Amino acid sequence: MRLDYAFICDYAEVTGKVNAMGIGFEVIYAPRVPAKHRFFYLVAQFRASSVEAGEKKLTVNLIDEDGHDVIPAVQGPLPVPRPAEGIETVARIALEFNGVEFPRYGSYSVHVLLDGAEMARIPFKVSPPPSPPQPQG
Repeated sequence: MRLDYAFICDYAEVTGKVNAMGIGFEVIYAPRVPAKHRFFYLVAQFRASSVEAGEKKLTVNLIDEDGHDVIPAVQGPLPVPRPAEGIETVARIALEFNGVEFPRYGSYSVHVLLDGAEMARIPFKVSPPPSPPQPQG
């Protein structure tokens, strides 16, 4: 199996195809920490040959810059369908992270594993909002 794409975004759903908004943000701005982020989504598409079809074990970790889990690992089955035609098939996910509390400013990362093999690592930061521009004069 291989990964076609993976990203985090503001909202997503899989309805045969992926619908996503706010794709690929890199910073969550928080006026103070700890900061609870309302929600965001992980989206990924995996491509498999017909012989790779079947149920796979999906694990998603959200970790801080020290490698500690921010939330418990999300684990579950990923059904990879047999191709209706041809020799390849795809499996898509849109996983919601709801009410995640980030304990401090810094770097974080979403790690996507399939049957124990890392398929994607998506870094982002939690930072204070940028300062407004100062009037010149």
